[in-house]
Amino acid sequence: MTGLMLKDLLYLKRTTKVLLLLLAFYLVLFMTAGSESAASGALSGIIVMLTLILSANAFAYDETAKWKTYELSLPVPRHRIVLARYLLTLAFSTALSLCSLLGEWIAYRGVLWESAAAVLASWSISLLFCAVLFPAMYKYGSQKARLVLIVFVMLPVLFLLLLSKANLPMPGGSALTLIFRLLPLLAAAAYGASYGISCRIFATGTRKSGIGSKT
Repeated sequence: MTGLMLKDLLYLKRTTKVLLLLLAFYLVLFMTAGSESAASGALSGIIVMLTLILSANAFAYDETAKWKTYELSLPVPRHRIVLARYLLTLAFSTALSLCSLLGEWIAYRGVLWESAAAVLASWSISLLFCAVLFPAMYKYGSQKARLVLIVFVMLPVLFLLLLSKANLPMPGGSALTLIFRLLPLLAAAAYGASYGISCRIFATGTRKSGIGSKT
């Protein structure tokens, strides 16, 4: 399983230049933000965006290389193949979160509670998005799954627009506080459930194609 995670890391070396450009862009935003809270917003955006980009690219590279046939010939159970992708994404999102906090601590000699909460929320949102993305990737492939993710992202926006058009009250401060407190637990639960769904989809797909025999 460690080898599968290393394989993904080697794949993602191809996107190093793009990632460095993105990091440079966000670094400029961080340096010109003017306040610690604005800088935290810029850093928090990195967590969600890079987690999704790298996760989607890992699936796309597997499809391009026709990796699945070889992967299923390895002496690794199918659920561990799926687990390797989930663990790597979790590790990457967590590392980005910690790097964001470290960068803020170095720049401002401390971390505000609001900044830590924003990073935690971004970490949770990145896992929620991946929880939706991964089963769709295993089921439909990388191209169609991105459409599923776009729809999932747009649903909250459409919901808020409908509330606004209907002149209904938006969630207040206490409601938002409760949502932020529950968000990490919701993300962890969704990520675990997503892993179980992906395992079933992956096992069913390989049985139908007649590839491999390990479960």
